[in-house]
Amino acid sequence: MVKQGRTIYICRTCHRVGQRPLTCHPRASVKCDAGVPGDERSMPLFDAQGRIVTRAPKWWVEACFKSKAKSEKKKVKREA
Repeated sequence: MVKQGRTIYICRTCHRVGQRPLTCHPRASVKCDAGVPGDERSMPLFDAQGRIVTRAPKWWVEACFKSKAKSEKKKVKREA
């Protein structure tokens, strides 16, 4: 039996959360698979030494900061 995940939408601008695409900021809503409660993706991030990096769950960090990481990479390439 496959466990169904929870689909959550997050606004990358104001960080509102909803069960449907949000309309607070145009094209800022990101669809996330939050997994099931207790799943590894619902746990906070830890660094290599086992210290907590953020209390936010992994799915939240991925959804909110993935595009920022991509834009930072492009910025570094342009500067080089």
